[in-house]
Amino acid sequence: MTMEDDRRTYASPPCFLHELSAEEGGLPGATDPVQARDVARWRKAERARLLADRAALPVATRKTAAEAVARGLDLLLGDLCGKTVSAWWPIQSELDLRFWLATLAARGATAALPLVVEKAAPLRFRAWSPATRMERGVWNIPVPADGDWITPDIALAPVVGFDAERFRLGYGGGYFDRTLAANPSIRPVGIGLASARIATIFPQPHDIAMTAIVTEEGSA
Repeated sequence: MTMEDDRRTYASPPCFLHELSAEEGGLPGATDPVQARDVARWRKAERARLLADRAALPVATRKTAAEAVARGLDLLLGDLCGKTVSAWWPIQSELDLRFWLATLAARGATAALPLVVEKAAPLRFRAWSPATRMERGVWNIPVPADGDWITPDIALAPVVGFDAERFRLGYGGGYFDRTLAANPSIRPVGIGLASARIATIFPQPHDIAMTAIVTEEGSA
């Protein structure tokens, strides 16, 4: 996989049934409400299982995994000079890559964090560094308090689960899918634990595959 590889594969709407409704601000295009409902129920149960497994891991194990992922990102992404890379402020036992983001400025790159600014709308992004003034955003997650809106070249996304086709099981809100659909220039890279790989997420018409998934065991 190279930086020039910008293949984008679409498959499904977010996994909560109510979000399939355009009236609720969801993604359009669901053609089989019964199937969508069944997938939503399955994803909810599978998400709960995977989150419980991840939360049960010792902090030291997750830290070691994050360090291995950082090395994998360096191999995958190469020279980042002039690029903007977004990640996340860790919640729910997610791998913490803030230490890696903090190295980007010295490489001539810009680190960014996502913000939810409107329900059922694409994410927005602001630059971040360890010195950035933060405030509490949606779900009480710290976000940059001010700064211009920017569009990342590469968006790292935490995965709850993922499959061999690089489809990502997230938290079900659909924000990341909406963001990628609205910004096709963004290269999405999923980040998670190798143990989170599952046979399939049962992708639906508007799910968007990641261009790569990086775990502590490498990238796929």
